[in-house]
Amino acid sequence: MASHCSQSQNVLDAGGRGRCFVSLVSLPAQSHPDAGRLAQIHSHVVTSGLEGDRFVAAGLVARYAALGRAGVAAARNVFDRASHRDAFLWNVMLQGYARAGPSHAREAVALFAHMRASTRAPAAGNRYTYTFVVKACAAAGDDDAGRAGRAVHALAVGAGVDLDVFVGNALVAFYARCGDVAAARKVFDLVAAKDVVSWNSMIAGYAQNGHSDEAVALLRSMLRRGATCRPDHVTLVAALPACAASAAAREGLWAHSYAVKKAFRVDDALASGLIATYAACGRLDTARAIFDRAPGRSQAVYSSMIQAYGSHGHGVEALNLFRLMLASGIAPDGICFVSVLSACAHGGLVDDGLRVFGTMGDHGVERRQVHYACVVDLLGRAGQLSRALGFVESMPFEPGRDVWGALLGACRLHDDMELAERAAERLLVLDAGNAGRYAALAQMYDDAGRWDDASRVRRMMRVRGVNKPLASCKQYC
Repeated sequence: MASHCSQSQNVLDAGGRGRCFVSLVSLPAQSHPDAGRLAQIHSHVVTSGLEGDRFVAAGLVARYAALGRAGVAAARNVFDRASHRDAFLWNVMLQGYARAGPSHAREAVALFAHMRASTRAPAAGNRYTYTFVVKACAAAGDDDAGRAGRAVHALAVGAGVDLDVFVGNALVAFYARCGDVAAARKVFDLVAAKDVVSWNSMIAGYAQNGHSDEAVALLRSMLRRGATCRPDHVTLVAALPACAASAAAREGLWAHSYAVKKAFRVDDALASGLIATYAACGRLDTARAIFDRAPGRSQAVYSSMIQAYGSHGHGVEALNLFRLMLASGIAPDGICFVSVLSACAHGGLVDDGLRVFGTMGDHGVERRQVHYACVVDLLGRAGQLSRALGFVESMPFEPGRDVWGALLGACRLHDDMELAERAAERLLVLDAGNAGRYAALAQMYDDAGRWDDASRVRRMMRVRGVNKPLASCKQYC
């Protein structure tokens, strides 16, 4: 069988023109050419004078955009050379930017503005236009993208497409990424024709923003709908972290049985979620059984099981599993080291934890605030508060709120009022809006019989407009 390049040349030589050639450059996704082959096809298009043809341009842009970040510049080059740009071509280019990741959100917004300003383009775009632009803003997730996404939402309302299921799903994911779960839920509730993606996006939005109870409640609501909206693999992956955080045993067990019933592939994300959920419900043996059966255990699956052991005080088992992971040739990342250090802290394995911390550089993992906070917690739980303070003071960068928070937690655990006041002094500057910091210090004053100081801290909360915490303050790791 001749190559695609040979076929394309034959078509052109035979006078097939652009609309025949688009069948080659718009191949099905499962057979799209690699970058090298695509470049060869593109060169044939250029030498044949068809680059300006909108059909050929759309095919080339789509193929280049499918390559992701590696192809987006070439896609834009083809787009810019097209003599006529219809809505489809604009949308294909916008989709390319959305797929290319956070670094291309600005280009997507600029292209959308150009589209609206162009006399040759549909002024408002269509539902796909808004979907792709919102997705690009969600991928970036920064303040600029947040403002742009809200502006695009307003334009979608004006265009009458904001309640379309595709646009609505993109907006739910966008607002969730920005941390505005209330806005995400408002959009979710307004979309009448919800599909499984709608439910998955909202459940994931709740879970990713720490609203685990709401995520579990929404999962229950989804299940009550029965056949009208059946959960899929993505639903389980989105919901399981919330089930673990809320120790929702019934929903976790349902998710596992549903995955078995539907013969879902137990990939890294699903295995990790099941391990975390069973561990949160105290069923470590079941969690380990899932780990043992996971195909091609990845770093994420190892981290979940290590964290499961650590949260139950099984530091030795967590360390042994970490060593097994290294022996298997799997490189740890920063999150994995957090799990191991936390396991050592909960298991009282100070020397082992310090050794693990010392090896991070050997694995090419940068030590961040969270890792230093875990070491402070490690030393603090063991009652080595002076050593913990010395560790904080020797850090190569300014200690952040997580580090000082871990130290405050250790002081509370061991009733060290003097050091607690020092840690709290820094926290009330670095983390002034966190009610848990005030509550921890005020409680320590209460326990020490220093009522005036406790009242002063609570008065400071009221003056600063800080609301009381919903739950007790917890240590970092």
